[in-house]
Amino acid sequence: MGLLSRWKVIACLVLAAAVVWGFSNWRYSAGYGDADRHWRKEWAQRDARDATALAQRQSETRAEEQRRQGEIDAIRKQTSQQLAGVQADADRARAASRGLHDKADKLARQLADRERACGAGTTGGSKTETSGAELLAVLFRQADKRARELAAIADQARIRGLACEAAYQGLTK
Repeated sequence: MGLLSRWKVIACLVLAAAVVWGFSNWRYSAGYGDADRHWRKEWAQRDARDATALAQRQSETRAEEQRRQGEIDAIRKQTSQQLAGVQADADRARAASRGLHDKADKLARQLADRERACGAGTTGGSKTETSGAELLAVLFRQADKRARELAAIADQARIRGLACEAAYQGLTK
């Protein structure tokens, strides 16, 4: 065979190899592009689902937060009303207590006057001496005052404790 015919065969083989390589490269690129478009579409759909799910969770969380805040506000309002009621009860009790103190003071003065009248003839008695009735009246007044203070503290602590318990139960539902 001649040199010219070998070149033709070699050129034909090179041309055939280039065609095969070009076709397979073109087909690979087309498949790669198809796969790329497919996955881009899948990712876009996934991103849309994620965004929708996030918006849904945020909406649910916001609704739960508003529900809880509403319960806390209602409990706070109820507690304020109860504390106002306790204060009104304390004011009424203070007024009644003043009346009792006045009666106790009047009774103590009467008893002290009687004691002085009965003991007027005895020696060693002093006009500045305090009678037992007066001491009892002072003791009664102090005990009543302290009892009012403790009752007010107990009432407020109870109401605030119940409010705290209700708020906790409202949040843990």
